[in-house]
Amino acid sequence: MALQNGAFERLQEEYSSIRIENERIRDERLKKVYSEHPELKESDQKIMDILTEKALAALKGNDEAAYTDKLAQARAERETLIKAAGVDPAYADRIYTCPYCKDTGFIVKSDGPAEKCKCFRKRESEILLEQSGMAALLKNNNFSVMRTDVFDEETKDHFVKAVEYCRGFIDTFDTDYRNILFCGTVGTGKSFLSCCIASDLIATYHSVVYMSAKTLFDTLAEAQFSKEKLPDVAAVRERIYDCDLLIVDDLGTEMTNSFVGTELFSIITERYNSRRSVIISTNLELAQLRDRYSDRVFSRITGSYDVLRLYGPDLRSVL
Repeated sequence: MALQNGAFERLQEEYSSIRIENERIRDERLKKVYSEHPELKESDQKIMDILTEKALAALKGNDEAAYTDKLAQARAERETLIKAAGVDPAYADRIYTCPYCKDTGFIVKSDGPAEKCKCFRKRESEILLEQSGMAALLKNNNFSVMRTDVFDEETKDHFVKAVEYCRGFIDTFDTDYRNILFCGTVGTGKSFLSCCIASDLIATYHSVVYMSAKTLFDTLAEAQFSKEKLPDVAAVRERIYDCDLLIVDDLGTEMTNSFVGTELFSIITERYNSRRSVIISTNLELAQLRDRYSDRVFSRITGSYDVLRLYGPDLRSVL
């Protein structure tokens, strides 16, 4: 999934700024060395002149051997001057924050297309986390902090199986299209497992949007009906409809009306048609979902979502 709302372009601008800043630092360093050791400036210029002459000779088809000898001699003289001056031999080298991609964000291979550098992927993951709106939430809600000692044996076994399903959902996310409906009473781990999935997917450069049902429909309504927000409608819908994973938390806590029902059906249907996954968590029972929303919403959810029912103690009161 591409970074949203111009984020890719902004990331490219970040790399451009890094290159400009590193070039400025290099220029300042060269200026200082040359001011203190003008003989090094002359030596470097001499080498550049020989390289230019050699390149011109190659273009004209002339013999380059003579320039090779001159270049070797000039470089040997430069090494002697550097030792005498006591300066860092790398004073003229270009500066790169990332030595792998040379601050381009991409590594070009001779036998294939360019690949994103690990520094680019790290920054991309950070931006995707920012876009998800979950940065603070995921600090305390991920698999690394998961505990099962608060359950009795039966409940623990059930919860562990749900965790295994979630890990499988993550592992096959790019190849096996699935949706999840987490059902259960308050504090049984529905939102926690949703966050665990989001955390792992964001870490592997997938875009995730996490919203409570109330925030989701309030955002859509504001974008839809506020004249001041009209320019934002497309951006809002892009985030909701085009992200790799949409998480709708606490469905049923919003003020339900015809607008909510229409928007919910539109979201789950369009994302189903585009094979983009959705996770919904709710405290409602399936029968309550059917009564609260339309039959077509209920049919779509029960027909294309894996229902994971969680039960047990309210974890918020024991953790």
